[in-house]
Amino acid sequence: MTNGQTRKRAALWLAAVFVAGAVLGIAATRFHDGRPDARGSLSPREYRSQLLEKLSRDLGLDEGQQQQVEAILDEIGERFRAVREAIEPEFEAIRGERADRIMSVLDQGQRAKYQTILEERERRREAHAARHSSKGARERP
Repeated sequence: MTNGQTRKRAALWLAAVFVAGAVLGIAATRFHDGRPDARGSLSPREYRSQLLEKLSRDLGLDEGQQQQVEAILDEIGERFRAVREAIEPEFEAIRGERADRIMSVLDQGQRAKYQTILEERERRREAHAARHSSKGARERP
């Protein structure tokens, strides 16, 4: 085998490894993105229940401690809800400013497409909010 053939073979192997890595990376990302994460796809009630169960199991909480942790989760959950409700109008204003500023740099055809993107995002955000408001707000430890 000549030096040129060795280089060619090495380059092909390197390219094959690169392609295999890219394919594996894409597949892993799609697999991960398709799986429910601890907070994103669980209702707040389900997340709270799983959190309490995990803390009870991992920390060996007794009945009294479980009740105290439940009370803490309830209280803190209410505080999270209040803060989210208080800041939501400011988030809306910032989102509106962002959309207006982006619209100002787009041409007519791009504006129509961007408007479609904005409407789709709004539908997804409203659907997410409806799922979580009907089941209680999401709580975090």
